[in-house]
Amino acid sequence: MSGTVTTDLGLSCQPNRAGNALVFPYVLHNRGRAAVYVMDALPSVDPASRAARANDQAAVVMLGAKGDAVVGKFIAPLPPDRRVVLPVIPLARLLGPGDTLERRLEMPMPLAETSPYFADLPLRGYEMVEIAGVVFTIGFWPAGAEGLAAAAVDYAPGLFAVTARDPRRTAQSVSQRFPVKGLQLFKRNDNFPREGA
Repeated sequence: MSGTVTTDLGLSCQPNRAGNALVFPYVLHNRGRAAVYVMDALPSVDPASRAARANDQAAVVMLGAKGDAVVGKFIAPLPPDRRVVLPVIPLARLLGPGDTLERRLEMPMPLAETSPYFADLPLRGYEMVEIAGVVFTIGFWPAGAEGLAAAAVDYAPGLFAVTARDPRRTAQSVSQRFPVKGLQLFKRNDNFPREGA
């Protein structure tokens, strides 16, 4: 298939605080005529059993170029200081035309930059910065994009492993910005990538 795939994915989110967490209940609605694969979980390993599993609460958090915290489920920027043989690509859920998907993401406070490529740092490895807003972002792929393939994941029913020549370039995203006051982000002081933020 060649040409541009037209998509229209709507995002509705009403964030709030619950105890010691920022909570993002959100709804995605496919208003287009083509199906999309919505990034929904990260592949991970259960620490006790060492079995593969899908973590639907894993998210990427990074400081954006305009002083906002970018939070959500999307492809994390690659580390600049090492070669990554197998990039971490989120598992996706197929959303057909007219379909909706309801989800809830909880982020523990304090909000800190995080990525599947980086372990948490000791407290002294962060710098507290005040943020102007939170940009909640969900990534997706148009199902008909050229070179895109999806395979069902046996350990996570309903989820697909998406492959493409360049999954980052094929990916699109929807986002919603929420202005905030008095909210801080723990910014990493190491070689943490923030490209495209």
